[in-house]
Amino acid sequence: MNTRPLTANETINLAALNHVGVTSALLFVTTTGLEKSILDATAPIRTLFRSSDVHDFDSQAQGSDHKIVSDCIVVGNDASRPTIISLYRPVTKHGDPRMWIYGFKDDATPNDVFALFIVSKIIYAINLTKVKIGDLNSPDTSLTRFLAEIRRKSNVVSDELLSMLRRLASNGPICAVRQGDTAIGMSVEAALGIAPNSSRNPDYKGIELKSGRSAINGRTNRATLFACVPDWSISACKSSAEILTQYGYQTGADFKLYCTVSAVRANSQGLQFRIEEAKDLLHEEATRISPELVAIWRMSMLEQRLAEKHRETFWIKAKSESRNGNEWFHLESVLHTRNPNLLQLGRLLAEGAITMDHLIKRTKSGGAAEKGPLFKIQKARIPELFLGESTTHLLQ
Repeated sequence: MNTRPLTANETINLAALNHVGVTSALLFVTTTGLEKSILDATAPIRTLFRSSDVHDFDSQAQGSDHKIVSDCIVVGNDASRPTIISLYRPVTKHGDPRMWIYGFKDDATPNDVFALFIVSKIIYAINLTKVKIGDLNSPDTSLTRFLAEIRRKSNVVSDELLSMLRRLASNGPICAVRQGDTAIGMSVEAALGIAPNSSRNPDYKGIELKSGRSAINGRTNRATLFACVPDWSISACKSSAEILTQYGYQTGADFKLYCTVSAVRANSQGLQFRIEEAKDLLHEEATRISPELVAIWRMSMLEQRLAEKHRETFWIKAKSESRNGNEWFHLESVLHTRNPNLLQLGRLLAEGAITMDHLIKRTKSGGAAEKGPLFKIQKARIPELFLGESTTHLLQ
């Protein structure tokens, strides 16, 4: 994938775009790409298109007969150019995803960097190398006026949800609808009128809700990011049941594997993460005697899960108390984040700030029930995983 460090102007423009509230993917323009009228649809671009329901390259057949054409607008400082973008997978070169913006040679020069983002199913492209995004609070160009309007619209839902949570907090504590670790999330969503679901999509109009109890006795607790199973096709173990059989333990009447796996040190079962940067893989290994491969995750899949789940997130903190045998939650604050920084995922895994929980249990039929694997992050490190400034709102 063609990349390079961003210049100071490109970095400022990208930061301004992040503050607008849109998720973008970077397109690095090459001489070859312009000469051949071919642009690589890289993994971040494919994730952006798929998560925005614009296009899924993975389900697209190869060949010109299956080419898709979509609306596209190239936005400049003082003018915008409506055009179209073709999305396709050629018959040659393993069908690597490609695209081309019609008339793009008039907009770009080699080594330019564009930011692609999507609003209302339309693909927008901004040349971060050439534009200058000004003060969105005092818009004086067509570009800043355009972005200021997007920011205003993007804040409508978050402002609405924040008002709902503040009204909820003003009504007093919420009684838990169930017990256990998931009680707080289920209870907050129930109080907001959000029905329980197992969807990977965000909870409220594109915003993901993550509720957690305040730290107890000063201990830092973790927040769940997403669930993601290994790539069984390249893993030594081919199922959660096989992992349970080899590394589980008996506790009372249950045979299970409930443990946290980190890249920093092996856990009591001898399981530990190792990142293979050259191949962009996350290995889970058993290390008691000599390293033994257990499972593998492709980093691209973990990045995709993060991008899809946390384009915009409310991290809700609540204080827990017990009353007459029931748990009650006092809503305290919300940390509002946007736009995951996918480049930080590997670093936070390597540092042990992001870990994974196995929650596997033998069923009566002899199989295995897996509630995860759940990838979690230390709450104090959440802001490091997102672009732009995160905002904390008090609810009371």
